[in-house]
Amino acid sequence: MNGKYTLVIDGNYFLFRTLFVLPGTFKSDEILGSSDDMAIYMRKLATDLTYQIRLFDGLIDKIVWTVDSRSWRKDFYPESEYKGNRKPNSNLNWDNFSKVSEEFKDILAKRGVCISKVDGAEGDDLIYAWVTESLANEKSIIIFSGDKDLTQLTGLSKNNKAHALCYSPVHKKIYTYPGFSTWLNSVDEPTDSNDFFESMKVHSKQSNRIKETLKSVRDKKKLEYIETNPDEIRFKKVLTGDPGDNVPPAYWKTVKLKTGGERVYGVSDKKADSVYDEFIKKHSSFNYMYFFSDEYLTDIANILIKVVNIKDKSREEIIRNLRVNINLMILSSQTIPEGIVDEMFRVIESLSNCNLDLKSVTSMKVLLKDTKYVDDITEQKGFSASFFKGDDSDDSDDSDDMSFIKGRKQNDSIF
Repeated sequence: MNGKYTLVIDGNYFLFRTLFVLPGTFKSDEILGSSDDMAIYMRKLATDLTYQIRLFDGLIDKIVWTVDSRSWRKDFYPESEYKGNRKPNSNLNWDNFSKVSEEFKDILAKRGVCISKVDGAEGDDLIYAWVTESLANEKSIIIFSGDKDLTQLTGLSKNNKAHALCYSPVHKKIYTYPGFSTWLNSVDEPTDSNDFFESMKVHSKQSNRIKETLKSVRDKKKLEYIETNPDEIRFKKVLTGDPGDNVPPAYWKTVKLKTGGERVYGVSDKKADSVYDEFIKKHSSFNYMYFFSDEYLTDIANILIKVVNIKDKSREEIIRNLRVNINLMILSSQTIPEGIVDEMFRVIESLSNCNLDLKSVTSMKVLLKDTKYVDDITEQKGFSASFFKGDDSDDSDDSDDMSFIKGRKQNDSIF
């Protein structure tokens, strides 16, 4: 391998984030209500994407754009109302949004960007498949998304020759696997031999260049590398659920207040920490494959019942809730339907020969060359490389759960 990374972009995230930093720029009251608005949006998409590509100059040699489909989860678990809390924004012209999205996707495909879409698969599923395939082939990968659920995919290949990182541009963080900082700050010393180990000398030089480029990206954008334990993230997520996706915790109860109202209590982050610590104390480690063992799952339920002092739910009910959350939130061939898994990897194989033309994605003008969107381009103002400018949300909020499509009241910023 040449040491370069594949950049996998969460297309749905990118489209909406870019759209909703532009409300004050649109010319009609309805978002994307006119052809002028659509042109503004297209140019901003191209500006932001090419800016990010330039940021990783010298680091990437392949780009993947994932496209969401209706999730298999909604059909498999209709009683959970998966993502049922997300209501379309009534002020957005969805037909025009779809037109721009499709046209942008087609433009990217002509530039050699791999367009990844499979019926029934969400972007998260597709990203899981790309990470799995890439690491199996010793190809490192950068996930581009603001969805913290995807940090569960950070990690190393079996032989430690490739890794997966998760880049959140809004939070200015790159989530990594444990030990990444040690690797980043180390120097690979090439051997002095000129025969059998010649290839190792080349590998060492490539590795050091990659490390220097990663440091440059960090320093240029003032990013923070955050080492995370993906299995710990999975464990706690299954316990706490995901309000953004309308996934409840593994245990919850409704308490009537003196005022006459009600309040719902679930498994807090603190309680999830305690359950995890208890499990590690007993078993020394946790691997997400334990979720698919009846023995380990029963043990997790028992510890949860003990830590939270659950008296109104049976162990069987807790185990059932855990299984539903595992299937909704854990990205794995153990949870995604076999047919969809097979199709995702088939599509990845069919895209193996995507020939990215890096020169054609260096700027908005170049990317949109020979399209109507670069006509009279000198009259367009305000399209500097300012990806998600003004969105200073941090990890403490839920701004990355795509809740901005709910139709709530908006001011200058959608977030």
